[in-house]
Amino acid sequence: MMDDRRLLDQFFTDPDCRTIRHCIQCGTCSGSCPLGAEMDAAPRELFALIRDGDIDAALHSDTPWFCVSCYQCMDRCPQEIPVTDIMYRLKQMAMAAGCRPRSHKVADFYRALADDIGVNGRMTESHVMARYGLKHPGAAVANTLTAVKLLTRRRLDVLPGRTRRPVQIAALTANCRKKDKAS
Repeated sequence: MMDDRRLLDQFFTDPDCRTIRHCIQCGTCSGSCPLGAEMDAAPRELFALIRDGDIDAALHSDTPWFCVSCYQCMDRCPQEIPVTDIMYRLKQMAMAAGCRPRSHKVADFYRALADDIGVNGRMTESHVMARYGLKHPGAAVANTLTAVKLLTRRRLDVLPGRTRRPVQIAALTANCRKKDKAS
């Protein structure tokens, strides 16, 4: 068990994180999330855990790892709680505390995403899914029909987009990986 009091104090020093005290538990964030069904706890449930002092359970939850930063939750929250920003903060705290997502698929997806960004300076969906598919061929096969539809509608890039300075982005992602391994 982690030092919940210290972690709670650390969490609530962030002004964005303090806003969870205003959560009315309406569930709009959860209902707006495209991956809500994949999460082991809805964002509002995490907020309730934290408000009740159980940040340990929140840091061991897979929920922050499933956040795809679509910002639908933030756009629709009647209390204007920055849910996505809080999910980022929870991921940072979880990593610092040595908590990792239970699902290897989530970690593998983030690794594939970081690898693609490290090479090209930005993400190319087809490359990320190819990297991910090497570790999870069943998922790749299951998404093949969707990929073909996206290709035919010109909604999926095959060739990577590049930034002006991909070397600088690669250095940034390498630095992040070093910090990740150190924590």
